[in-house]
Amino acid sequence: MYTMLHTIRCQRSVICLMLCLGPALCGASVRHVNAGHPQASDGNPGTASLPWRTIQHAAGTAAPGDTVYIHTGTYHEHVYMEQSGAEGSPVAYLAWPGETPVLDGTGVTASGNGLVISASRITIRGLEFRSWPGNAVWIEQSSHLDISDCTVHGATYGVGVADGSHDIRFTNVTAFDFDLYGFDVSPSGGAPCHDIEFSGCSAHSGRDPQQNVDGFALGHGSQYGFSFTRCTVHDVYDGFDISARSTVLNGCCAHDCWNGGYKLWQDRVVLSNCIGYRCGISVAELDWDGDPGLTAMYNCTFFDSGVFTVWVENSADSLRMYNCIISGGDNIGLAFEQRDAGNYSGDYNIFHNDNTERGITAGYEDEFSLSRIGGGEWTAYSGQDSHSFTAGDPSALFQDPSGYDLRLHENSIAVDAGTSAHATALDFAGNPRPRGSGYDIGAYEFQGTSVPVYRRTLPEKGRLGRNYPNPFNPRTTIPYTLPHDGHVTITIHTLLGRRVTSLVDEWRAAGFHAVSWDGRDDTGMPAASGTYIVLYRSGTAVFSRKLMLLR
Repeated sequence: MYTMLHTIRCQRSVICLMLCLGPALCGASVRHVNAGHPQASDGNPGTASLPWRTIQHAAGTAAPGDTVYIHTGTYHEHVYMEQSGAEGSPVAYLAWPGETPVLDGTGVTASGNGLVISASRITIRGLEFRSWPGNAVWIEQSSHLDISDCTVHGATYGVGVADGSHDIRFTNVTAFDFDLYGFDVSPSGGAPCHDIEFSGCSAHSGRDPQQNVDGFALGHGSQYGFSFTRCTVHDVYDGFDISARSTVLNGCCAHDCWNGGYKLWQDRVVLSNCIGYRCGISVAELDWDGDPGLTAMYNCTFFDSGVFTVWVENSADSLRMYNCIISGGDNIGLAFEQRDAGNYSGDYNIFHNDNTERGITAGYEDEFSLSRIGGGEWTAYSGQDSHSFTAGDPSALFQDPSGYDLRLHENSIAVDAGTSAHATALDFAGNPRPRGSGYDIGAYEFQGTSVPVYRRTLPEKGRLGRNYPNPFNPRTTIPYTLPHDGHVTITIHTLLGRRVTSLVDEWRAAGFHAVSWDGRDDTGMPAASGTYIVLYRSGTAVFSRKLMLLR
């Protein structure tokens, strides 16, 4: 009997010892913050019946392995987290199930930032951040963070990550109604950030159309190792502004961007299953950052741009493009800034353009109409796209191009016309690929049944986009948006208010438009070098921007 009891006691001791080896299981506690509780106080033990009052007190008290539940309420406080969790034992700050606590900056004078994290191994879930004059969330010198199911809005800056932060995962985080960015990752004078994931995140509705508002921005520097999975962006200046090498975007969508949907600066950037449409200047562009880079696009659908659908700014950057649809552009479909297009490799693509004479251009001198592309002249010129072809109309491709339903229909020329090379196992909607006798071209794989539709209405307010190029000589393009059918005027003025010329003065249909100015006045005479004002009026909406003419 003694031997049996001794054995049981030893087993229990071993189990207790094993449990205490991990800080999450040895001394970890559950705490509560509930500002709405009648007995809430930071002097309490933090239990459900005697909760803490402030999130900041929890941030200064919680230890590795602790879970802090935050209950419904509006918390007018700046929160600074500097106490880290441990490996396998993060500090978790979670909204109580079914409740939404709000960190609100109204009346807060301690800081313009809402939540500042300077720690590692932190989990945050289910919080709302609003009304901050600085960053709603600011992360610096941090690692191994897991932030999910949060909403950020009404701030000058949404979520900022800086100073060497790494190994961070954002899941289902939405930022909207911001002034300068929804999400931004930048060295900010410190070490480069790296290995950061965005999954199911969204950034939309920039508040100030006069600003260069980015949805997702990866700042310049030697940053690397980012991934975006099924993220969306719309109603901002630039959607995905990618300045970090080895970045992958899969199943993402950028639409209704005032300037560009995908602005790609760095080396080894891959877009697969991505969709972009209805953007003021470009859907996707390879911007020159001074160093050669490679961008790859696989099974992407890009539709309806104001100037360029896909634009390659410098011949030192290379574009690899397979199984992609380039369609519906107002001006140029695929544009290479320099001639010869030796920096391009691609095949099994479909080209369509509303301006049928400019399906592809190289250096603005070698131009290929849809008929020339279809006749093989582009292939002879570039040595590429031997299996690619053209579409005479978007209806030959999509179920409802006028409604921006870019799914393929049963008789689409894109069905079973692609290649298995670089194709992913799932399409934009998460459906299996291939289905049928071959791989489809574009982001959608035709399933024979209805799949989710990605479509958006026009923004509620008209907008005047930034002219391109600026400064300019001799011509610049000015994009603008009409949310409803209506009369619009666009005029050019001197800085003293004298009208130089009228560019638009008529009834226009709702949508994205662009007008060019050739630097001449109403009489046809060249205007002098200098700064001018472009003025947009439609209904009660009035917008203006500066543009510079250099002779």
